[in-house]
Amino acid sequence: MTNKKKNLLSLYVHWPYCESKCPYCDFNSHVIEDVDKDAWTKSYTNQLYEYKSFLDRFDVKYDNLSTIFFGGGTPSLMPLKILDHILDISSKIFKFKDDIEISLEANPSSYEREKFRQMHKLGINRISIGVQSLNDKNLQFLGRKHNYRDAETAIDLATNTFNNVSIDLIYALYEQNIDDWENELQSVLNKFNINHLSAYQLTIERGTRFFKDFKKGLLKAIDNDLAAEFFTRTKTILNEHNFQRYEISNFAKEKFESKHNLNYWNSENWIGIGPGAYGRMWSSNQDNKRVEIKNYKNPKTWLNKNSQNSEFENINIFNQYESDIDTLIMGLRLSKGIEIEKLNDKSIIQKTKFKELETENLIIIENGKIKINDDHLIKLNSILSYLIN
Repeated sequence: MTNKKKNLLSLYVHWPYCESKCPYCDFNSHVIEDVDKDAWTKSYTNQLYEYKSFLDRFDVKYDNLSTIFFGGGTPSLMPLKILDHILDISSKIFKFKDDIEISLEANPSSYEREKFRQMHKLGINRISIGVQSLNDKNLQFLGRKHNYRDAETAIDLATNTFNNVSIDLIYALYEQNIDDWENELQSVLNKFNINHLSAYQLTIERGTRFFKDFKKGLLKAIDNDLAAEFFTRTKTILNEHNFQRYEISNFAKEKFESKHNLNYWNSENWIGIGPGAYGRMWSSNQDNKRVEIKNYKNPKTWLNKNSQNSEFENINIFNQYESDIDTLIMGLRLSKGIEIEKLNDKSIIQKTKFKELETENLIIIENGKIKINDDHLIKLNSILSYLIN
């Protein structure tokens, strides 16, 4: 990466526990168990201080924390004592930008009115609710513990407590009627005062119960052409409600894009604490190479390794090729694309194939950026595989 200003720094906090494991989920999540609040608080604290030493050691250039994201798992299950402590210590160690975005994920089955209010008082200013569907039949299929009424109540409570509310929806399920999906989406947009929406097509990931069922022939995937039609209609409806797509699956009203996720996709600096979390940073004393720091994934292992002192599972310094590939893959997820100058070695892109994609209007060069034609973002993985040398 070139010596451009790299002053953004984000913090990701992973809480690994959920009420139950959803059959489609391949995240590092586990059914909740007894939690030693003091041990978890100490481990998170140790990791924050250790990361500060790494930022200094690698001479990472940043100007205070710009975002914090509590993900999981189900972070709304996190004890408030731990949440409060992480925010307090993070502020002391890294300092906060005046306009810091602090997000937390919640599920309709685990929200509490008073807890939402307390979280808001602690500094949470953006809430993301894992609704997934407003159709009870689909919710049951997806293994969710809530129903439509729970989701409706949780969204209403969130929008009355926070000024910045996002919801997640999963669509393009096998045998899902596209008109039913349109009605569901229209209902959400007409009824609730949300600012951001993440719409994910159901994917069958390795390591999930759905994957096992798929291999056994018990579960089918949607036809690719129909999936593309779902994709196009979803964008059209959201645009009509002033939601613009800024990433493959993410839509927002003006100025309500997720700043935290944009830091990922723009390959800025971020640190990650908690089981399975990882960080990536640009090191000024390593020829501006990308440094990746990974945590132990198993919650008990992570806790054992960090409750006294902090220990990461792996620290890796990317070479130039790996850094450029990572920057390109992340940046092309964005509707605005990626600045060409962010790539140190332009030869990772095969020129002949690039010209072919450009001629077919699949890829566009505009204002010093490479981007995928918005109508073809659904083909991102195929385009990347074809494009990269």
